[in-house]
Amino acid sequence: MKVTSYIFVYVLILIAVLQNWLWLAAPLILFFSLRCGAASLIPMAILLDAYFGNYYHLPLLSLASVGWYCLVLILRTRMVNLKLS
Repeated sequence: MKVTSYIFVYVLILIAVLQNWLWLAAPLILFFSLRCGAASLIPMAILLDAYFGNYYHLPLLSLASVGWYCLVLILRTRMVNLKLS
């Protein structure tokens, strides 16, 4: 895929989360994470936590995105190892 399509998916994820369309956001996040990696989703989660005012309590979206990054990192390395064997 081209870079513009990844940017389009990134913006779609942002719009889906802002509109609370989790049925659309979840598959897009999964697709984007497996194709591009989940590291670029962390800044988006930090900005969304700031937008929703979650820094006064516990920034759940930011913490979840860091956990998701670790999970995707483990899954991607295992998928590569399966392809090599």
